Amino acid sequence: MELLVNDSEWMRHFMVVANYLHNRRRHEQRRRQRRWWMRPMFFRREEDGNVLLQKILEEQMNDTIIKFLRMRMEDFYFLESLVLHRIQRMNTNMRHPVTARERLMITLRFLATGECYSSLQFLFRVSRQAIGKIVPDVCEALMEALQDYVKLPSTRQEWLDISKRFKQRWGFPHAIGAIDGKHIPIIVPNNAGNMYFNYKHFNSIVMLALVDADYKFLYVNVGGQGSISDGGIFRNTQLYRELENKALDIPEPEPITVPYLQKVPYFILGDKAFAFTDYCIRPYGGQNLRAIERHFNYRHSRARMPVEDTFAIFSNRFKIAKGPIYVPTDVAQKTIVTAVYVHNFLRVRISRRTATTQDIHFNREGEMPLQSLIPITNRPSERLASIRNHIANHLFFNDISGNSL
Repeated sequence: MELLVNDSEWMRHFMVVANYLHNRRRHEQRRRQRRWWMRPMFFRREEDGNVLLQKILEEQMNDTIIKFLRMRMEDFYFLESLVLHRIQRMNTNMRHPVTARERLMITLRFLATGECYSSLQFLFRVSRQAIGKIVPDVCEALMEALQDYVKLPSTRQEWLDISKRFKQRWGFPHAIGAIDGKHIPIIVPNNAGNMYFNYKHFNSIVMLALVDADYKFLYVNVGGQGSISDGGIFRNTQLYRELENKALDIPEPEPITVPYLQKVPYFILGDKAFAFTDYCIRPYGGQNLRAIERHFNYRHSRARMPVEDTFAIFSNRFKIAKGPIYVPTDVAQKTIVTAVYVHNFLRVRISRRTATTQDIHFNREGEMPLQSLIPITNRPSERLASIRNHIANHLFFNDISGNSL
């Protein structure tokens, strides 16, 4: 024992451990005791929070609930019936659970306003910790219930129907969708560096979307770092791989109209961020363009309006898309995708009240990590340039109806 006491190294380690244990005991003694099991404010949830929607419905005014949840009363009830079995919880002897209606209301209000959890807890009388668990859970339930509302066409006839609609509404032949990206502001994750810092000088994730002619999403990829271009993100999606492998059953090239002989592929309309390929057509580049080329760019830009308008409708309905989103990145991705499902659900419901429309769905295949991005080729091949010139001449000389749209 005397040898150990005389050993200075051993004594130094002993003093360090003893000091740690002493400080830990003092910290435990000083730890603030919980003053209550549940904050008194949350005890009034059943009186203040659960009846909130009922008070709104008592007014019998759709305008009020539209402003609060961004949907009509009957749409909310129908959506509630779809997810009720998935989000309801059992009563216990300790306390009553947050009801399914409350859970759905909290999530829809979060999507509609983008408010932080701390703000929502005062409105619904539910703690922000509980809201942090409710929102992802309800989002999962909504995506599962609405999975039949967003998907890529699976047959040639469905692609032809989309192309026909683009021709009727936007005056552009052989268009099967419009693609673009939207930056959604976020709070940058820890240790992320500048991965999410975009050219607009804020941190964001990218929402890459393919839409049809009627403002409905056909495909969405959410979560790409804001520092990566739209074209780079597109090249790392399941959609790109299926287009490259010709796995989407897109119709074969055919003449635009009689008596043309040149066969023209069916294209996705993209801007200059996307490569010019057999399935994606972009406008002419450069400044000294001929009149035919300028006219083609105008018609092409106008036909791409559905994707810009869809982003605008989506962002105005669901303010969470305007950010910044004060949740972890994975939860932010989940909430944006859920908002996409609800957007298409409401578009279909609206169209069914006014006219018939086909359902659309969403491809939830896993996406590749955004690494080793393939560079985008700026100069199209002679064959593709010839096809674009053929379309440009057709639009300039023969498609007079499109000029008056």
